Amino acid sequence: MTMQTAIRILFVGRRSQTAEELNRICSDPSLCSPDDRIDDSFALEFRMVTNQRSALALFNSDPPHIILMELNAQPNSRIRFQEMVRYRLPTAAVIAVGRHAPDKPAAFDAYLPVPLQGNEVCRLIRRICVDAEGYHLKKGDVTLNIATRTVLTPNGHYHMTPKQCMLLQMLMQRNGEVVARQELMRVIWNTSFVEDTRTLDVHVRWLRERIEDDPSQPKYLLTVRGVGYQLNL
Repeated sequence: MTMQTAIRILFVGRRSQTAEELNRICSDPSLCSPDDRIDDSFALEFRMVTNQRSALALFNSDPPHIILMELNAQPNSRIRFQEMVRYRLPTAAVIAVGRHAPDKPAAFDAYLPVPLQGNEVCRLIRRICVDAEGYHLKKGDVTLNIATRTVLTPNGHYHMTPKQCMLLQMLMQRNGEVVARQELMRVIWNTSFVEDTRTLDVHVRWLRERIEDDPSQPKYLLTVRGVGYQLNL
């Protein structure tokens, strides 16, 4: 059986007709032409919210890979929200949807005109899906999604801060190696000061709480006294 990669798509807008058409395309990608069809290895999960507050609330629990922002009569009305999205989910694809193109197209990754063209929607989603594959890092029972800063472990599914994600990514990429505290501080916190590494210790504790059965008796994320940390997954 082919392992499917879940791609979460969030539509932020009030136009139900647009949302229904997007949901129909995501639910049945075979509606697209063969050249634009989305590969079966991707499972598209579509959700709709009508306001920005609801969208932001989802970023912690179910961060989307693709955010479709409906533009209203004022094309620049979403720019501030788009900036918030970029800060919270820096690698998510942000797409403007509306009857008129945004005045600042560089603020978005793409633009979908309304009425929607099914093949155009599929072509864009397929490209983003392929790009998203490169954001997954898996070691043992731990899967890190760098794009959404989320980690899936036997203990659950968690959203991370940028520094937490960078730390886990670095340790997973160096799985089995001892990574020195000095190197972690230099790469992640951009400092050569290692007299006080309490910040690093707090982040390591957070990771242990997510991946260890007993964080007080770690089996996977080990402290190598006087040197640094070693992840063994």
